[in-house]
Amino acid sequence: MIYDKPVIYTLSHVMIGFVGYFYIELLILFLIYQFSQLIMNKRFFLFEFKLKEGNSLQHTLYKLGETVVGFVLAAFIHIYIFQRH
Repeated sequence: MIYDKPVIYTLSHVMIGFVGYFYIELLILFLIYQFSQLIMNKRFFLFEFKLKEGNSLQHTLYKLGETVVGFVLAAFIHIYIFQRH
């Protein structure tokens, strides 16, 4: 099950992937955080400071997919725009 979430969280996942391209430690922490939420069957909403019951592997993978989008975008910009000679 994929749960509804405000758009700010999608944007934050993409941004974490983007920044994580340059700082791999951020990606590792994000993975630990996401899988911790999955194991506890909870979802924490930082911007609303709410903790909600329920999580799923599908939802976690969806959030990780959003993070991959940011990572790939950063890689594209870094490799194809700033590395061109």
